[in-house]
Amino acid sequence: MKIVVCGYMVRYPVAGNILAYFQYVLGLHLLGHKVIYLEESGWPYSCYDPVSQQWLDYPRAGLGIVRRLFDDYHLPVPLCYVDRSTGRVEGMSREALEEEIATADLLLNVGGVCWLPEFASCPRLALVDMDPLFTQVGEFGAKLSGSYDVYDTCFSYGANIGQPQCTIPAGGVRWLPAVPPVVPELWENRSECGVRSAECGIVAPLIPHSALRTPHSNAPFTTVAHWNAYGRITHDGEYYGQKSDEFLHLLHLPSLTAQPLELALSGADDAVLDELHAAGWSVRDAETEINRSITTYRDYILRSRGELSAAKHAYVRTRSGWFSDRSVCYLAAGLPVILQETGYSDWLPTGGGLLPFSTAEEALSCIERVNSDYEAHRRAARALAYELFSYRVALPRLLEEAFASGYPASGAEAPQ
Repeated sequence: MKIVVCGYMVRYPVAGNILAYFQYVLGLHLLGHKVIYLEESGWPYSCYDPVSQQWLDYPRAGLGIVRRLFDDYHLPVPLCYVDRSTGRVEGMSREALEEEIATADLLLNVGGVCWLPEFASCPRLALVDMDPLFTQVGEFGAKLSGSYDVYDTCFSYGANIGQPQCTIPAGGVRWLPAVPPVVPELWENRSECGVRSAECGIVAPLIPHSALRTPHSNAPFTTVAHWNAYGRITHDGEYYGQKSDEFLHLLHLPSLTAQPLELALSGADDAVLDELHAAGWSVRDAETEINRSITTYRDYILRSRGELSAAKHAYVRTRSGWFSDRSVCYLAAGLPVILQETGYSDWLPTGGGLLPFSTAEEALSCIERVNSDYEAHRRAARALAYELFSYRVALPRLLEEAFASGYPASGAEAPQ
């Protein structure tokens, strides 16, 4: 099957963001599909240079970073970039790109931040919403991803959309639940065991849990986060915030436990950093230390005891059912995840390897439960990753649902 994947890693080439899209590309390739990666400029000054930390009109840095990543993993995946303002096409001619889109079996618009008129020529289009609520009210992907009517299928990481407990407006669209895929082999310890695949250079899935390196006993629970992302919004008179709103509710958590807690943050100003330090949090600069490369990001996670993280206020308030594309990486590394409840416990098994909380006191209880039987939680975490989020499970299910729906994603004719 030929699949065009559209995403946002060329324009925003920081490791955590790249991985959210790269694991689609790598996973689909490993499943035997022909994959083409396509991105377009979207809006003025949409291209971030992680070295100069400037927003530019052309992704010179991003193209180099993603090309090297594909080369490192020996991926025979064409990388194509279209500059809307100039019409310039990188990676192939415009005519060749039009032919690839028109003859693809599926165009998978991940994140919804790409749109070209040529997309309409593809026989089947699917949208993957990674940012529930913000997409549905037009504050993120929906601005660029075309009318929902053009999609045959719409997926969302907001797994509860359309359910009574979720307050995200569906807008007449049938949103099918989707999970962020993970390639578990990327998160297993290469130095101690495993073999490299001759095909793509990743570690083959031959590592039993007992062979995985155990983090140091003083390793902190960590997370990698952007403090404010692209800002707070008000919709229909209701306020919806970012992670900063929820992390502040956890401010005093370090005073309740001897367990080291660490945040790798982007976008936090000096006043916020001072407040976190004063409360006992260890804070790292995600921009310059963690997100420099896939290697630094991966090593940071592997040196952690597990993840402890808040979720965006909007995800929590709407009981969206969202689950993190970062948390699946911790799980695949065999590291327990303590993540703020967004309603994901409505559909995900919790209690072993994955523990939800709503208050700082509940987070403390989760830390104590994990530490009381750490190895059992590690095994449970890895089992969740393989059984629910592995590309071998998540991506075939996504493709099956994308091709099963013979009706537009939007409209009254969609079955309930």
